[in-house]
Amino acid sequence: MSSSSGRKVWQQLLLFVFLTSLTASAALIQTRQLGLARRMVATPTSVGTILIGESLGRLAVALLQGVFIMIGTLVLFGVDWGQPLGAVIIVVTFALVGSGAAMLMGSLFSNDQQASGVAVMLGLGLAALGGCMIPLVVFEVFAPTLWRVAHITPHAWALEAFDALIVDDGTVIDILPFVAILLGYAVVFYGLATWRL
Repeated sequence: MSSSSGRKVWQQLLLFVFLTSLTASAALIQTRQLGLARRMVATPTSVGTILIGESLGRLAVALLQGVFIMIGTLVLFGVDWGQPLGAVIIVVTFALVGSGAAMLMGSLFSNDQQASGVAVMLGLGLAALGGCMIPLVVFEVFAPTLWRVAHITPHAWALEAFDALIVDDGTVIDILPFVAILLGYAVVFYGLATWRL
């Protein structure tokens, strides 16, 4: 499979993992609306344990989707994901970013319908800006300023990591700078969500 076809798969993986994660924020809001959060806090379970459980649930959904897309496209279409360990590291890190963003959205909104609408708009908007709909190389050649702006999104950094791993035939060492930036996004999202919740 050509690298341009493969790139489309990487772009779609990131788009769907992030979008699905954001839309899952509605479940966190429903937990609060239905009073389940109050009941959980009333048990001997610590607030930290409850937050970790909520986070792990969202992370599991994002990881399941990412791994399913990777294995499905590898088996059915022969998509080259580069060095397997590197590809898994990128997907796990991006799933952390997506689940952190979901936790943050779930903490900011009080209405699940409102959060779902914003999640779709934000998920698609960030994916488009981050290079999931138009390759970053097009931005770099024709709109260098837009290419720089695209890097405010985690999507652009994850795509750069996939390019370094697959297109440039890199190793885990080559993707570490991009992974570190993605981990920074995850830490900020989870930190803000924890503070807010």
